[in-house]
Amino acid sequence: MEATIRKDDDRHVTLILDGRLDTSVTTQTEKEVEPLFDYKDYEIVIDCSRLEYISSSGLRLLMAINQHCFANHCDLFVKGLREEVYDVFQTTGFVHLFQFK
Repeated sequence: MEATIRKDDDRHVTLILDGRLDTSVTTQTEKEVEPLFDYKDYEIVIDCSRLEYISSSGLRLLMAINQHCFANHCDLFVKGLREEVYDVFQTTGFVHLFQFK
């Protein structure tokens, strides 16, 4: 699992998730995404086009990102969900918690 934060310009940041976001990597991935919590009044996009799998611990991490974005007045979007990952979002109700691009 690789999590890369890319600052696109002075108001937009993209978090690229690549691989499998499961229990074995969630703790490390949490540390890698912590810099996102410093952005205020930004548009943050989570690019999931390379995300192969997400477990419940991965979903918890996305909820934490969502909560920090809300507290920091950021607009958060998810894009590029593969069908298998979208099915997890749909089954868990996460489709109602995020905005999609």
